[in-house]
Amino acid sequence: MISAPRLVCFDVDSTLLAVESLDFVLTRKLGPAAAEQIDALTSGGMNGTMSFRQSLMARLDLTSLKRSDTAAAAVELRHHLTPGMAELLNDLRARGDQVRAVSGGFEDVLRFALRDLGFGVGEAFANRFLWEGETVADIDTTNPLSDNGGKPKLLNDLRANSQYSAIWMVGDGVTDLETLNAGAADHFIGFGGIARREAVVERAPEFAENLDDLRHFLLG
Repeated sequence: MISAPRLVCFDVDSTLLAVESLDFVLTRKLGPAAAEQIDALTSGGMNGTMSFRQSLMARLDLTSLKRSDTAAAAVELRHHLTPGMAELLNDLRARGDQVRAVSGGFEDVLRFALRDLGFGVGEAFANRFLWEGETVADIDTTNPLSDNGGKPKLLNDLRANSQYSAIWMVGDGVTDLETLNAGAADHFIGFGGIARREAVVERAPEFAENLDDLRHFLLG
């Protein structure tokens, strides 16, 4: 009898990628002088001092994004994969694990980087921009990933639609940790190889300071 595979879900920004993808887009447009303000808004959402949706909207309110902005950033993001992560993903797949990307970032920005990491159709989940012509008009707030509690809902949906021996979640932020607290993930590994969020360090049952730690937790 063939046993059910393990499902390993990865956050994208500051986990699979060595940057925060929305911040990357905004900093490219606004310049390095805006980086500190952008980072503060991101950290608020990642540490839980503001809701994730508040963090998203506050960052998007800083400027008007065009299709050309997101398209150019999507190409450049391919050069900002977390070192060693592609190899880890391939090793997990070779072991027989199912691997998914679960992101609070945006499809238009992440698509090429996630493709390079081996995620096919139906294997990556992210937020969506709503466009008005060539300009971002809003975000799709019907997408559960646009706010807190979205990642647990998504993992519960994945569990309901397939047989898995266990569901693991890997990520750097409180929206990732929520999957364990809500019972959607059986195991959670906090990842601090790119961004070390103290709220996650303090509460995660396992915390990987770097990729070697993460590899050990996932593969032994």
